[in-house]
Amino acid sequence: MKVLMIGWELPPFNSGGLGVACFYLAQELNKRLDLTFTLPTKLPINKVPFKIIFTNPYFKKTYGYLSKYFFINEETFNLVFTYAQRILEVYNEKPNIVHGHDWFSGPAVYFLSQYFNVPSFLHIHSTEIERTGNNPNPAIFQIEKEYFPKANYLLPVSDLTKEVLIKIYHLPEEKIFVLPNGFYWQKQNAEFSNYLTNLKNQGWQIVLFVGRLTLQKGPDYLLRAIPLVKKFLPQTKFVFVGSGDMFPQLVKLTYELGVQENVVFTNFLREEKLWGIYQSADLLVVPSIADPFGLVPLEGLNNNIPVIVSKTTGVGYYMNNMLRFDFWDIKELANKIVGVLKYQKMKNLYLFNSKIEAQQKFCWSKTADKLINLYQQCLQ
Repeated sequence: MKVLMIGWELPPFNSGGLGVACFYLAQELNKRLDLTFTLPTKLPINKVPFKIIFTNPYFKKTYGYLSKYFFINEETFNLVFTYAQRILEVYNEKPNIVHGHDWFSGPAVYFLSQYFNVPSFLHIHSTEIERTGNNPNPAIFQIEKEYFPKANYLLPVSDLTKEVLIKIYHLPEEKIFVLPNGFYWQKQNAEFSNYLTNLKNQGWQIVLFVGRLTLQKGPDYLLRAIPLVKKFLPQTKFVFVGSGDMFPQLVKLTYELGVQENVVFTNFLREEKLWGIYQSADLLVVPSIADPFGLVPLEGLNNNIPVIVSKTTGVGYYMNNMLRFDFWDIKELANKIVGVLKYQKMKNLYLFNSKIEAQQKFCWSKTADKLINLYQQCLQ
C-alpha cells in the first residue's frame, strides 16, 4: 500500500505537538506500508526514518511556513493553495491513499485525491475554533469549512474535536473516525538547570507549564492560581516553558498579582533542556482552554512527574487516573496543586497509577494499526 502523506512541519523545525505527532505516526506507518511524506519547502532534516520530499528545493529560514499559529501571511496562503501543484512536480507515483494534516493540507488533499482518484484522509489535530477560543481567523476558518467536508474521512485526535466538527462545522458523524495520538515511552537524556537544582536544594517545589503562551493553552489561569497556592506553600516556583503572543500580558499579570518571586519564564526549549526541566519539576499543570489531545501530559508522565489537566484537554478524556479541573476554576486548580504537593504518599501513588494507565492506552504502534485498518476498509 502506498500512502502520500501531506505535512507542514517536522522536528526540529516544528512549532508544537503537531510536528511531533506527524513524525512518530509516519515512522510507525512506514514499518508496515510504503509512505512518502511531503513538506512545502527544503529543511535541513537528517536521518528521517521514512521517505520525504520537499516541494521547494531551497531552504528559506522563515517561520511563515513552519507554524500554523504564528505569522499567518500571504506567503503562507500561497504555499497552501499551490502545494498540490508543487507536489506533482516532484512526486511521480500513484498512491492508494492521500492523507493530510490540518487546514493547510486541505486544498492539496482534495486536489490530489481527485487527480489520482483515490480516497482522502484529513487528520484534524485542532480546529481554528479550538485554537482561538471561538474567535477564528476568517481566512483559515473558511478553508476549514470548505475543505473539511470534501475529505472522504476525517480523523480528529479526540472526541472533543469530533464534537466541534459535528456541532460547529456541521459534518456528518459517519465520516468522522476518532484517532487518538500515541506515545513512545522511553527514558529521556536530560540537561539540568543549575538554577532549578539550587532551588530544589533550598526546599522549593516546582510547578511546570509547558506550551505556547497563547489563549488556547490557558497560562493566565495558572498564573491567577499562584496567590492561592502561596498561602499554603510559599516556597513554590512556577516555571513557564514556551513562547507566544501572550508573553507581555503574562509578565504584566505576574507583577499585578505580586507573584514575581514565584514565577520563571524560560522561552521555548527543546530536547535535553526541556527534559531537564521536566525531571526537575514536582508537578505539571496543563490548564488548556481547548486542547484537542495534548502530548504534554504524556511527556510529563514519561519524565516521572504527576500531571493535572483541564477538562478541555483531550488526553484527560481517556484517563481514569488523572486529576481534572475546569480551566476557569482557579480555586479548584489551587486545591489540587496544594493537595498533590503537600501529601507525598498520595503524589507517588497518583503518579504510579497515571503512568501505568497511560502506557497501556497510548502507543504509536496501536494508533498506526487502527489507522491501517481504516485504510484497508476504505480500499475494499
